[in-house]
Amino acid sequence: MKIIVTSHGNLCEGILNSYEMLAGKNDSITAISLKENDTGEFERELTNIIKSTEGDILVLCDIYGGTPYNIAYYLYLEESDRIRVVSGLNLPMLLETGLSLCNSISLDNVVNVAIDSGTDSIKKADEINLKKEMNSEEDIF
Repeated sequence: MKIIVTSHGNLCEGILNSYEMLAGKNDSITAISLKENDTGEFERELTNIIKSTEGDILVLCDIYGGTPYNIAYYLYLEESDRIRVVSGLNLPMLLETGLSLCNSISLDNVVNVAIDSGTDSIKKADEINLKKEMNSEEDIF
């Protein structure tokens, strides 16, 4: 299984770099960014990677409805048996999905990992939750 991380600009490359800092290099993960004034290079590169990759592919995109998502979605429609597309890219999403590849789980299970970890990682900082997480006020200081 392969994960392709896509975004407008260098966001996807930065997230992949952070992933590698935390979890190490993973040859199953690739980043493809849509550059400003793109003349079709992003679409060609994404298409080439998908067409040359055997097996399942998860494409993680930054914004639902943005160009990277729309192109990935078009490719998904052509090969929906082996491609999935998830928007809302964030570092916890990539960490959990990248690490889940070691467990040989199905493509649809990896999609669930991406969605769950991506949304579960969104938290609002407040004193009440911090105290609950730390189990005592002394731990805060």
